[in-house]
Amino acid sequence: MRKNILSVLFLVICPLLVSHPMLAKENWPLTVKVLNTKNIENEHGSFSLAWGGGSGAAGWRHRIAEHAFVEASDGNSYELVPNNPKDMLLPGTYQAKIEKRDMKVCEPKDNGNCREVKFKIVAAVPTVKEHMSTPEQAEPVPIPSPAQVASPSVVIQASVIIDSTPSGADIEIDGEFVGNTPSTTTVVPGRHKIVVKKKGYADWGKTMNVTGGTIHLNAELEQVQSQPPVAVPPPPPPPAN
Repeated sequence: MRKNILSVLFLVICPLLVSHPMLAKENWPLTVKVLNTKNIENEHGSFSLAWGGGSGAAGWRHRIAEHAFVEASDGNSYELVPNNPKDMLLPGTYQAKIEKRDMKVCEPKDNGNCREVKFKIVAAVPTVKEHMSTPEQAEPVPIPSPAQVASPSVVIQASVIIDSTPSGADIEIDGEFVGNTPSTTTVVPGRHKIVVKKKGYADWGKTMNVTGGTIHLNAELEQVQSQPPVAVPPPPPPPAN
């Protein structure tokens, strides 16, 4: 009787083990922790054209994607954007793997299976850990070798959209000409001086500390009042002989 009960239990448990496999560590070698998420607008957008009822309409649509900021067990922090806008990670810890410039995240299900969610790596930087120590205990921080740096080494840059009234003005960033308004350019995080110039108008300038994301500037140029020419009196006539 006891042997029959054990046989029945074995027949019931075996199919469950087969249909609900454990997540293999070698398949998902990376552990990522979701720190926060942020909605970021795609500055390029997409052009749409609609026609019907004898009239048409066209315009640019800017898509908003939810970016995820995660820390990974390889010592790097990543900014991710999902390939499918409907996919998003909730705060928590997940298993993942990196393939080329993509990160695939294992989203566990209630049945023990894993749903693979694909993200594009927007940026990757070494994770900076806070280290508390006294001057006597302070130790030099070793420089990571190239092998310790993540393969998709992407430098975080900020986008700057510059318009002006009137348009067609020259744009200089840190003393270098970069284009004419309206224009979009990228800069590395830090302090930058932006100057907008146009003949017949006073120069417009702004110095700002850029940290990232997208910045929109609109330069209102003031026209310079031209001075009327100064009348030069004619020379006196020569003395009569």
